[in-house]
Amino acid sequence: MATLLYIITEGVQGGPFELSEGTHILGSAEGAGILVPDTTISAQHGQFTVGEGQIVYQDLGSQNGSFVSEQPITEAVALSAGHVLQAGNIHLQLVDDPNVVESIKRETAVISAGPKAIEPTDFGSKDSITSPFATKSSGWLKIYLIATTIIGLIAIGALVFILFMN
Repeated sequence: MATLLYIITEGVQGGPFELSEGTHILGSAEGAGILVPDTTISAQHGQFTVGEGQIVYQDLGSQNGSFVSEQPITEAVALSAGHVLQAGNIHLQLVDDPNVVESIKRETAVISAGPKAIEPTDFGSKDSITSPFATKSSGWLKIYLIATTIIGLIAIGALVFILFMN
């Protein structure tokens, strides 16, 4: 039976991908055998080579790298069922028996895709256009700026008058 590759990052769809004999490209571009449409995955991120009962993964010079056990992959590495591979921000797990996938998902902490952007609704604002970080307009600020400008102009006028009257 072929080994299956499951995406275990929360909220990312795709798979399972069957790693049968041969070469399988992991990437975000159409035509990749293991297509993961995520911005942290390069078009041709990595390559699985399956043969002689062995699975070898090699990073193809991806921008965000590949990791096994939080160690960056700098050369081809042999993998087996149970290994968790990180490509960009996406975590994938190798599984031999599809019957145990549900128990693996329960046992393995589902990994979040990363920090999410702060939204105005995160702070109780019901209007998505109004941000709680927006500066509030004050009528006193406008009056202050007008008064300061007028006083400045009067001071300059008085200085010019004094200089030319002497």
